[in-house]
Amino acid sequence: MTELSTALAAGPGWPRTEDGDGPLAGVRVLDLSRVLAGPYCCTVLADLGADVLKVERPGAGDDTRHWGPPWHGEDAAYFFSVNRDRRSVALDMTTRSGREVVARLVGAADVVVENFLPHHLTALGLETLRDSARAVWVSVRGAGGDGPDAARPGYDVMAQARGGLMSVTGTDVPTKVGVAVVDVVTGLYAAVGAVAGLVGRQPAAPRGRRVEVGLLETAVAMMVNQASNALIGGTVPGPTGNDHPNVVPYGPVACSDAPLVLGAGNDGQFRALCAAIGLDPDPAWATNGGRLADRARLKATLESVLRTRTAGEWAAVLTAAGVPCAPVQDLAAVELDAQIQAVGLVQEVDHPAGRVKVVGSPYRLDGIRPRVRRAPPLLGQHTVEVLTDLGLSERLVQEVLGAHRG
Repeated sequence: MTELSTALAAGPGWPRTEDGDGPLAGVRVLDLSRVLAGPYCCTVLADLGADVLKVERPGAGDDTRHWGPPWHGEDAAYFFSVNRDRRSVALDMTTRSGREVVARLVGAADVVVENFLPHHLTALGLETLRDSARAVWVSVRGAGGDGPDAARPGYDVMAQARGGLMSVTGTDVPTKVGVAVVDVVTGLYAAVGAVAGLVGRQPAAPRGRRVEVGLLETAVAMMVNQASNALIGGTVPGPTGNDHPNVVPYGPVACSDAPLVLGAGNDGQFRALCAAIGLDPDPAWATNGGRLADRARLKATLESVLRTRTAGEWAAVLTAAGVPCAPVQDLAAVELDAQIQAVGLVQEVDHPAGRVKVVGSPYRLDGIRPRVRRAPPLLGQHTVEVLTDLGLSERLVQEVLGAHRG
């Protein structure tokens, strides 16, 4: 054993931290991932109380640190969206010392999250660690490991394209969703898999559970009713714009100043909608099937009535009548939305570059929304602190840092 590995073996194996709140308090998560799906998974686990330690490449860090503008300090706003509530350790895993520190952290972790390509996993020695680790090991991939494309890289937009989502989005050309929704849902699946692995842990098992989630498979799973329509109905759907393939009315309808989104998910809601706006509906519209068959005329009739007042006025009328509706808001209006402000979803936290606003967790646990405990960290902000807490002397800490600089 090297002097470094001897010191690591004698140390606690995981840096000390303040006790968190939530059902996953005390759970140790090692975040070896970057960009969006993997970090989003770790954010969900942190929201539930887990202690997350993020390992990044020295001098570069997570790719999204550079995906600006806009910026806050030296980091892009994109990085701030999914990297709160964790500490950052800069370790070069191509060096012996970097791999030894990571191996010690893996050995002490309860969950490891990574999104390396398979050949990188092998080259960095992580494949060997994965095959022996007691932790729940969560792998995020572009596509699943038993398919022909398992070794290929993948981004959200490729998964949206290949998985069918772009084919039903937009009006006349394939259109991606305005956020990386496949990455987000993949991160949610990965978090659920991690929690399932923790629940299913067997103390006597030689290794922990293995969880793998592919962006492509997630994209296809996300197609839900559209996929079912195609598989059962035999008709391949095309772009539907703002129309719903199975429900009418369900989408934006023009008012005098702006569109208002309406949703009549059942016949009772449609009757309530008509009563609220004073419309005597055609008997053919009594059922959803009839409304689907006469979509264009129904929408034109609704708009002829709704254009007489503003979207805000109609929203007040319909809300009072119990009819689901919503204004179309940009993000500036979303931050000022009374509901968003009342529940404290947007939180402000301290950061070395100045206080910064972040979107918090949508969870409420026992009636309380998890507080944002830490701002997204600077690259390597906690490296010295973590290495010292692992039991390394100042000389060994400098040895590790020197190996990275070299």
